[in-house]
Amino acid sequence: MTHSLFQPFTFPSGNELQNHIFMAPITSQSALYDGRVSTEMVEFYRRRARNTGAIIIESTFVQDNGRGYPGAVGVDHDNKIPGLRRLAKAIQAEGAKAILQIFHAGRMAPPMYNQGQQPVAPSPVAPLQDMGDIPGKKTLTPRELTAEEVDEMIEAFGQATRRAIDAGFDGIEIHGANTFLIQQFYSPHSNRRMDRWGGSRDERAHFPLAVTRKVQEVVAEEACEDFIVGYRFSPEEIEEPGIRFEDTMYLLNKLAEEDLDYFHVSLAYYKATSLVDTTDTQPLIEKYRQVQSDRLAQIPLIGVGGIVHRADAEAALAAGYDAIAVGKAFIATPDWPKVIANSDDADWMIEPDQAEDLKIPETLWDDLSLMIRE
Repeated sequence: MTHSLFQPFTFPSGNELQNHIFMAPITSQSALYDGRVSTEMVEFYRRRARNTGAIIIESTFVQDNGRGYPGAVGVDHDNKIPGLRRLAKAIQAEGAKAILQIFHAGRMAPPMYNQGQQPVAPSPVAPLQDMGDIPGKKTLTPRELTAEEVDEMIEAFGQATRRAIDAGFDGIEIHGANTFLIQQFYSPHSNRRMDRWGGSRDERAHFPLAVTRKVQEVVAEEACEDFIVGYRFSPEEIEEPGIRFEDTMYLLNKLAEEDLDYFHVSLAYYKATSLVDTTDTQPLIEKYRQVQSDRLAQIPLIGVGGIVHRADAEAALAAGYDAIAVGKAFIATPDWPKVIANSDDADWMIEPDQAEDLKIPETLWDDLSLMIRE
């Protein structure tokens, strides 16, 4: 291979993975009604942890009004710690590192999944995208967070980190992508504030920076020297005005100064080009490497999207990523790292009768119609 996919991978913090393969966060929608970890969720992740470098647990809400979908798992209260501990131990027992992705859905939090509460956001601006399964696919205008609530939200990310540490996770991933709350604060579409949390691009960067600093502060207080702290980002958004690639690189170069262990891009295809300028055919990974700061260049970048076969994994590393994250192929092939280590081929299709053997939660199975062979 051009790169050493199956060699150990070491983070800047010193924590080491057995290889360069991550299981991408997959919304299994299998938590209990109140956001606690279910046995079904534990078994889904346990089944996929062997031979995997690290598993990133799906977006986990830091406040009780922050769910983005049904069956979401929470880290908003200490009563979640026992279940999260069981989940982390199950993953680690199979040899993988356990990383908890923490987030708040912001204006993308449907009331029907959040006790009927109106969504909150930086500003009272409705999203362009549909909000989950709301009847009629209607979007709702969110309530603007007060300055005091913004401070509380930052603290919530810090407390979520403390709980992840107490539960024995190896790290957390700050979810700053997919149009959720942290991205909403950075976006000129969703953030029209006139206080210190909004305004110019530099001012809109205050919230993601404040969340990252709070997380690192908690890690230092807990004396977790090799605790992994990553950050997920979306390179662009379609809104007008909206985040463009240059804006993203501006933010990442700032975040790179906060001693992060990795960045994780959110893309449908690892060689994706601009979704805003369709005439631009240069892959975003090439642009990233061209304009990264010296400090950013030292932080590993995880690529994702369209990685199914070993050739895809090799091509992603050759394109400029330091590690890869895999989603669909892990659902269909729980032993994906072992399969591609011994073969050029893998699969992302599922036979109709495989749900039980693959430990796929019923809620996730219902969403996999495009992956099931007829």
